[in-house]
Order: sequence, then structure tokens, then C-alpha cells
Amino acid sequence: MPSSRVLLPLGTVEDHQKIAGLLDLEIIRHIESRKGAIDKPVLTIGNFDGIHLGHQALLRRVVEEAKSCEGRSVVLTFEPHPLKILRPERAPRLILTLKDKMDLLGTLGVDVVVIQRFNAAFATMEARDFVTHYLAELLRVHKVWIGKDLRFGKARTGRVEDLVRWGGEAGFPVKVLEPIEVDGIRISSSRVRNLIEEGAVQEAGTFLGRYHFISGRVVPGQRRGRRLGFPTANIASRTEVLPSDGIYATFLAVDERAWPSVTSVGCNPTFGNGPRTIESYVLDYSGDLYRRMVKLFFVKRIRSEEEFSSSELLVSQIQKDVLDAREILNQVPLPTFHNALC
Repeated sequence: MPSSRVLLPLGTVEDHQKIAGLLDLEIIRHIESRKGAIDKPVLTIGNFDGIHLGHQALLRRVVEEAKSCEGRSVVLTFEPHPLKILRPERAPRLILTLKDKMDLLGTLGVDVVVIQRFNAAFATMEARDFVTHYLAELLRVHKVWIGKDLRFGKARTGRVEDLVRWGGEAGFPVKVLEPIEVDGIRISSSRVRNLIEEGAVQEAGTFLGRYHFISGRVVPGQRRGRRLGFPTANIASRTEVLPSDGIYATFLAVDERAWPSVTSVGCNPTFGNGPRTIESYVLDYSGDLYRRMVKLFFVKRIRSEEEFSSSELLVSQIQKDVLDAREILNQVPLPTFHNALC
């Protein structure tokens, strides 16, 4: 199996300086902390969870506009997700970790990301004050591109038409991108999230424009796979959105290479059930993965999780799963952030 460059670093969420250095991406923790103005900022606003094809269309428009006016493309996003503060019981599980979101934004050519801390105080800001203070005074935006469904300000009272009007009064134009559809279906983070959690990772990929992946560290497990002849990497995921229990054809990325793998998500019912785990049998790999940071790319669901009456029957099924995974993975491109977003 040929290797594939994984273009972005496999590190921790907190390592923003390393990300910025490798991607030439400026990451600002709160706009008040930056000294000096950003040159002709062409801005977009949103959570951008998943960075699906709809997000990508908007972000590419921002990047292109910034280049055309010799300015800088800027993304204003929020941490944590606003619903975690406003309605924690309704807060969604996130498709991307913060670091992975930064990586993907950098890959798309974004120049600057402002990660605005979203807290109770910020949530009380009136919509018009947000436009005049944050966008006009602090960021001094040159132009804004937004999606049609944007809501902002206290109680989400600010709407697209308000931003268009207030932006005009403040001296910057606001352009609105219509929703993006695939086969007549509108793309949204919630749709992608639901598909992944149903196990429909291949279908989710059509909206993401890439494989869904999780990031995490390989940790010690029960070593049952090794005893059965299929040693697995037990992955402690930092990504919140996981596929439903089942067996998947996957790629595991480590040391700038992507290896074909078979992954089990579930509770190991054959061994009496236990905590939910993510275990990958990495094909043709012989190194030690313990304590390593990896990315696991989900390509296609092979089957549901099953309980077997004996270890022998389980081994027989795993052998079949390996053959099925090889056949699936031999027909698809290797994952990299770069080619997944082209």
C-alpha cells in the first residue's frame, strides 16, 4: 500500500502556535488582544463545525475576494459553541476538534482566524453593537460574506438583512451566499452529524467533500485482539461525533502515512460487553502505536456489531472483514486534508 502525505500535524488542541507556524495561519484568541489592524479584512462568521461543502464554498469565496483586493481572509468563530453556554442541553456534539477545524481552515487558504470566547457576557451583546463594535471598530472589515441562515447578537435577534443594512451604514458591503445542495439535498452540519451517528459515513462524506475523521491518542486496551491474532490500536477519541457501533473500512494516519485498517466501534458483546471503544486493526503495519496521536478516517460501514458464540467464529468473521476492507479501500483515494478538500 503506497503512503500518503498527511499534510497537517497530529498534535494537541492547545498547540496553536505550532499550527500557525506550519500553516501560515494567524490565530487570534479574541480580537481585543491583537495589536495593529488587519489589512483589508474580508470576513465570514460562523461555527463552521465539520467544514462541509457549504462551508467550503463560503470560505473559498472569502479567500478569493481577499486575494483580489490584496487583503486578508478572516474567519470569526466562537469557542465554545454558543449553545454550550446558552442551551447546554441542546448543544451538539462537534464533528471537529478545535485544532482540526484550524487545520482545515488553514488548508483552505484562510489567512486569519479569530477565536472569540463565547461566554455569558458576550451573549448579552446586542446585535447592532456586535456589528458596530466588533466588525466596524475592532476588525475594520473591508467586506463580509455570510450564509443565508446567520443569526447573531443577544438572543440571536440579528438577521442577515440587519447585517446588510448596518454594514452599509458602517461602510462595508455584505454579500450572502445561497445554501449549497448535493443531489437536491441542502447541506448542514446537523445533517452530516446525524448521518455519521447513524453509521452512514460514506453518505456523510458526500456532504463533507472528504472522509469523516476522528483525532485521538492510542491507549492500552484489553489486548484481546492480539490474543486472537489481530492486534488493534485502541483510540481515545478527542472528536465528539462518532459513528454508531459497527465495523468500518478505515484509514489510520500516523507518522505522515495513511494505512488501511478495519475499525470496530462498540462494546465487544462477544466478551460480555464493556465500555464503548474504538479499536483499529491496521493492515500491513508492524510498529508500536501506543501513546501516539493518530487520525482515523472512516470510509464505509462494513457491518453491524455482532455477538459471537465462540472466539473461533469471531476470528473467522474478522478475517472476512479484513478482506472486505481491503477490497473497499483499494478502490478509494488515500486521505489527506489537501486532496479531501479539492
